[in-house]
Amino acid sequence: SSGINAEYGVVGGGDGGIVRELLKDSRVQDITLVDIDEEVIRVCKEHIPSMGKYLENEKVSVIIGDAKEYVKSCSDKFDVVILDVTDYAISEENDNELLGKDFYSRLKEIMNDGGVVSYQAFSPYQNNDSLKTEIENMKAAASMICYGVVPVPSFPNGNIAILFGRITKQSEKNYDRLDVPAYEISAVKAREMGLRCYHNKYHVSCCTLPLEFSAWFEELTKS
Repeated sequence: SSGINAEYGVVGGGDGGIVRELLKDSRVQDITLVDIDEEVIRVCKEHIPSMGKYLENEKVSVIIGDAKEYVKSCSDKFDVVILDVTDYAISEENDNELLGKDFYSRLKEIMNDGGVVSYQAFSPYQNNDSLKTEIENMKAAASMICYGVVPVPSFPNGNIAILFGRITKQSEKNYDRLDVPAYEISAVKAREMGLRCYHNKYHVSCCTLPLEFSAWFEELTKS
């Protein structure tokens, strides 16, 4: 989380699920969602209103278009961008992919210093080569990268992974770590907000990696 009056961007997420969760925090005031598929948004509003209806919230602006083009012309500045897409980066050579190095470089330009970008990544138990590519691509925007593994029984391998990247534009500045929550959300507060999983201790536990994987990850994320 990035605190009060932060500007949030969501790439993909046309089902409304990410927006629904963001709106559970009353401090969130502005969300811009960019999705290439208008039909997904229409269908989810009609058939999955438990998520889709939140795209009609007054705090949410929905843009139908290609995110690769949007980041080239966007004049807004974001504090948090969540990449809720399935266009996985397969090779470092293909910078034309949505999540290639060129996209991340342009994304950095429309984010504020200290901002955070997050992305649903490959599990460490699934495909380390592709995960390596994803990390290398994200480094085009972020110099601080954190990795979390979240249990999701319905997903392959029983978990899903998330990459967090901190946008750092001032080399002399000390930035907050990403594996430590930005502010206090206790289990009690989380229940009051309507959250089903997230609270401070859960954040820390998800970012605590198995020893055999943490050494590999730390070496890979070095600048």
